[in-house]
Amino acid sequence: MGGRALRTALTSPQFEVVGVKVFSPHKNGVDIGTLVGLPPVGVKATTSKEAILALDADCVIHTPTTPSLLKGSDYDVLDLLASGKNVVSGASHHNPSMHNWLSESQPALSVLRAVGNMKVTGTIFKPHEKQALATLRRIMQAVDSKPAQTLHPVLERLSSRIIDRVLPRRVSGERFQAACLRGKSSLFGTGLHPGVMVEQVVLRLASLMDEVHEVRFLEVGDLSAAPDGMWGGLSSLGFGTALSDVDSNHAIALMQHFYFNDVLGNVAHALFGAGPERVRVERHVYPVPARVEVKAGGTVIKPGSVGAIHMTYRGYIDDRLFMTNEECWHVGAGNAHLGPDHPNSLAGGHLITLEGKPGRIEMSSTPDDNSFKADWSAVTDISVKAILDSIPAVCAAPPGVVTPDLTPRYRLEEA
Repeated sequence: MGGRALRTALTSPQFEVVGVKVFSPHKNGVDIGTLVGLPPVGVKATTSKEAILALDADCVIHTPTTPSLLKGSDYDVLDLLASGKNVVSGASHHNPSMHNWLSESQPALSVLRAVGNMKVTGTIFKPHEKQALATLRRIMQAVDSKPAQTLHPVLERLSSRIIDRVLPRRVSGERFQAACLRGKSSLFGTGLHPGVMVEQVVLRLASLMDEVHEVRFLEVGDLSAAPDGMWGGLSSLGFGTALSDVDSNHAIALMQHFYFNDVLGNVAHALFGAGPERVRVERHVYPVPARVEVKAGGTVIKPGSVGAIHMTYRGYIDDRLFMTNEECWHVGAGNAHLGPDHPNSLAGGHLITLEGKPGRIEMSSTPDDNSFKADWSAVTDISVKAILDSIPAVCAAPPGVVTPDLTPRYRLEEA
């Protein structure tokens, strides 16, 4: 995502790229044009956060890997905003006010329990990080023992210190807003989904109805062409592992919760006027066994191992279900897990359903099976376009967290 955004910005007359933060030592000092296969432009990439903060830039495109959201990337964004730079993120901050299982507003013992139950596969975490997670798991088991219950206040303080050192908690919306006001800057999160598909397409469809009672959004995708570097590879997502390794506590389930938590919060606010304090998100994730052997990048998926993963995130306002967001991913057409209400394509697609008055609206998008090559570049390109298109408006916005404006706008047609 970062490479595609950089290449597109360098070839656009609308932007001047003044700096790039990289994380691999071998990229430090390399011309940013060379990094993306273009002629040199005279700007060197840097691994120094301080060098980026010192730059005079109007906006920063923020494209961290999803695992980095567990490793304190929110604090980089706070510093960028406070330094006076607007930030458009493709990986987070779609609704900073929504609380989640790792929010700093959550009790430390609750966070510890979620982390302690997390199932990890593949190389999504480095060996020392896996060791730290194992330590948290042992601490959780000790905390849950009966003798420890009498020491709850002490354990809460101790757990808070341990968690913030091992797995920094997600920053609250109030702190992002305060950083924006301090730096006179704005923050916006967008992409294909979250971003375009629900916050733009679904909510615009909803404007055709008198009342919306319930929303369903389903995304089906073939990940066989996903790059090995995405989240640490397919095995880190759970594919090719034992069926018992993947459930609602797998790392993929917990990290996807960040995204769809924000999506559901955006819909609750836009359609029902409900704030985050009234919204509850429940997740249910289950694996589906592979039927055929597939080699995808560096991962070999054997029959009987995880070949598809179905993720469901249900949003409730108080106790009323208002939206269901489903992600059904498979590796290879032969392992597609399609129900009767899924897009009629082995390649995948999207299905949108809105129930209400005067009735129901349904919309589906499915690629052609014969021409589909499981190429993820289209997904990346749509997300990059959404990010770049938003930059002028985000830079012009008053300081604070920015959300899409779906109000109808009209212009005078000059004949």
